[in-house]
Amino acid sequence: MDARITGPRLPKPAATRDDFPVIVRWARIVLTLSLIPLSWYTFHDRYGKVPLLGGIDLAIHEFGHMLFMPFGIPFLGHTMVILGGSLTQVALPLIFVAYFLRNGEGVRDLHAAMVCLWWSSMNLVDVAVYCADARAGVLMLISGETGQESDGHDWNNLLHIWHALNKDTVIAHRMRGVAWLVCVVSIGIGLYAAWNSGRANAGNEPLPG
Repeated sequence: MDARITGPRLPKPAATRDDFPVIVRWARIVLTLSLIPLSWYTFHDRYGKVPLLGGIDLAIHEFGHMLFMPFGIPFLGHTMVILGGSLTQVALPLIFVAYFLRNGEGVRDLHAAMVCLWWSSMNLVDVAVYCADARAGVLMLISGETGQESDGHDWNNLLHIWHALNKDTVIAHRMRGVAWLVCVVSIGIGLYAAWNSGRANAGNEPLPG
């Protein structure tokens, strides 16, 4: 039997390979666009929490306190134990940003890096809300008490130590400004990276035959 009869069946797998980068591109675009309403919600939420991520961020925050006090020892001082919760909450996503941006051969995944950068900006909003509550103490803490009822309000304690309690809302406003700027940049570059990631993958596809 002539082998050329089976020739027309070859393009089908190639077409499937060609479709995959397009699917990836549009999935990433949709994901990045979904960050816009999530950002709006977070900036307007009383507690500055991202839907679905709020519980994870809280766990990271509490872990940050323990990170700076291993085995009950505040090895960098009591101030860092207090600050460690907010610091770790904002900094942890930045570790993933650094991971996705570089490896031995160049950029791993710019889009993934921008999503993680957006996550960090949302955590900064959360920290800003906490900071702005330092004097008012009306937000509910994890203990079930408000800041007025508990001595465990991180930012009330921190600003007392730094003699800046009367500047809580000013500091919080600046945090929100930085968070807004980083949020806009991460979404903008994320959309650019999402659109070009599919094209880059398509360009790297092996030619059939």
